[in-house]
Amino acid sequence: ENDSEEDPEPQETMIDRFMVRYCDFLMQTWVKVIVLVLFLALLAGCTYSSTQLEQAFSFTDVLPSDSYIADSYYRSEDYSEISGVEPDVCFRYVDQSDPDIQDQMEDYVNQLVDTVQFTEQPPFFWLRDFKAFVSNSTHNLTDLHFNDQLDAFLADPIYFDLYDNNIVRDGDGNIVASRLHMRMDNVNQEDVVASIAALEDQRYVGASQPINEGRSDWAFFTWANQYYIWDFYAVAQYEMTLTAVLGIISVTIIGTIFIPHWTAVSFVLPLISMLYVDLLGVLQISGVAINAVSYVSIVMSVGLMVDFLLHILLRYYESKERTREAKVKDTLRTMGSSILIGGISTFLGVIPLAFSSSEIFNTIFITFMGLVTLGVSHGLILIPVVLSLVGTTDCINIEDDDESGEMGESI
Repeated sequence: ENDSEEDPEPQETMIDRFMVRYCDFLMQTWVKVIVLVLFLALLAGCTYSSTQLEQAFSFTDVLPSDSYIADSYYRSEDYSEISGVEPDVCFRYVDQSDPDIQDQMEDYVNQLVDTVQFTEQPPFFWLRDFKAFVSNSTHNLTDLHFNDQLDAFLADPIYFDLYDNNIVRDGDGNIVASRLHMRMDNVNQEDVVASIAALEDQRYVGASQPINEGRSDWAFFTWANQYYIWDFYAVAQYEMTLTAVLGIISVTIIGTIFIPHWTAVSFVLPLISMLYVDLLGVLQISGVAINAVSYVSIVMSVGLMVDFLLHILLRYYESKERTREAKVKDTLRTMGSSILIGGISTFLGVIPLAFSSSEIFNTIFITFMGLVTLGVSHGLILIPVVLSLVGTTDCINIEDDDESGEMGESI
């Protein structure tokens, strides 16, 4: 191969030609003013909108819109008086043959019934039926030991069928643990506020029991599978805020490392914060609520949106041009095409999700559409305008500036 042969210059694409004209248009003073006003208005609107975000989750969100299971679920709620929340009330770590403990067990159940989530006493409670059974004079059991009384109680076929699976005994016949089923018939599971209140009320009643004082593992407590999602609701807002703050701080630190100039943090931190708030506002306007799916999508978006910012910023700092506007034009002509193509390809990649009949995939689609649209618009419109006004004129590369060996500007 001939060393003197020059490499062919890359051919200019249609997008490259568009970016040349676009950056000339964007650098006009009146255009900059309009851009700043519009993006500030967007930030203000999205800030307010983000404060209106609510938590909401329905079981049917995981199903296709035309699923017969969804219809069955709603019909069962319409025609059934039984709530879907039936927690177990559990007793353990205590001597359940002790009359004082038995009184505390009944007091605990009565206090649970006094909460707004319950409107009636449990229909079956082994301890109450056991006491009624023993006090029945026809059985002559009052003088027997508790374990013998319990044996006689469970020897009755009716009580055996009702309570054998609810009483755990050791080899000596002592009760190790027991439970009863209660019905929360006054809880709307699709109301997040009501669900969180139900969980907190159960915790409050449990914590107020003398038997639970000083215990990390409670002796008296309630449990239902729905508590998992209710606990998520209870911590979601705090966890999402904490994760967002830590994510923004992390990408700011990483951005400062990749852009070794002291002014980099003054652009990365406010811009990624602005992007995050704008995304929350867009999601609220689009009807997306906070749930497990949107939570993951929102947290993940911090790492995705920062790409649109850092590529532009890094290229700006590497530009050898002498003025801000010249550096911005150089950035858009070289890196702008890649950012635009990356945004378009991501946009096309998530479009199939729009045709999904599942609410989960629709949520992911809206989130990705929002972050791509906002990321590209901030990266190719807002950041260039801001840099042309307050960006540094330094170059982070130290290279020969001309044939005489004069060094270019550096940090």
